[in-house]
Amino acid sequence: MLKGTAYDAHEAVNFLTRTIAIAIVTGCTVGLLAYLSLKMVGSPFDHSSGIIQTVITFGCAYVSFYLSEGLFGASGVLATVAAALVLAHKMWPAIVDRESLMSFWHVFEYMCNSLIFFLAGALTGNAMVKIEAQDWGHLLVIYVMLVLARFLLLFCSMPVLKLLHPRREPVSLAEVAVITWGGLRGAVGLSLAIQVATNRAGGVISPEDGQRVLFYVGGVAALTLVINATTSPFLVGALGITRWEHAKQNMMLLLHKRLKALSRGYWMAWANEDPSSKL
Repeated sequence: MLKGTAYDAHEAVNFLTRTIAIAIVTGCTVGLLAYLSLKMVGSPFDHSSGIIQTVITFGCAYVSFYLSEGLFGASGVLATVAAALVLAHKMWPAIVDRESLMSFWHVFEYMCNSLIFFLAGALTGNAMVKIEAQDWGHLLVIYVMLVLARFLLLFCSMPVLKLLHPRREPVSLAEVAVITWGGLRGAVGLSLAIQVATNRAGGVISPEDGQRVLFYVGGVAALTLVINATTSPFLVGALGITRWEHAKQNMMLLLHKRLKALSRGYWMAWANEDPSSKL
């Protein structure tokens, strides 16, 4: 069985400081520099400003990841998230062409997701033929436990979610159930699973365990897409999440009747006017 590394309190603090604090500082610094660069090149009278700004945002993501992960040995994902938060908070007044920027990132996201899912599907399919029969049962247990863990986390967070609402409205159990069931596993988990199966932690993990990790992560992602995603609309309808309250429905029906009567009255008044007055 693969065993982890034991850390004392001092080593744990150093590890968290290196992986979290340094990553956040690096990401915020890169994000701030990218924001200043966006302001410098943001001219609405230059047709190339939009392209340059798009390239800057693209470079910000990869530079923050590379500096944190490759240079400082911290978390590249956290650094990228921190840089993105800085840009999302400050950059929009300086952006010249928002639609082009958003379209570029949507297309890039779609292409990367498609590539990751294609690679993960191919590698998981290859791992399926090497997996023992008991691992299929373990996969189902992992899937059920993940759903239960997500539900318990959201259930215990209901008071916090109420405080986060602008009008302090409570979150119902039906909404918690929909949020729980709608939690799909996607590109991030599959990317990490591919990394584990390929590098095997520098050879520490056996090839069988690497394939098993990929099988579990890919299997859970497939189950959430096949089961959760396809049944979510039925769950929403059964729980009445999108159903209007009776009072709101009556109010909208009354408003519709009043508008219909008002428009009919205006039409009749216009039709009964003297034709010469319409000229």
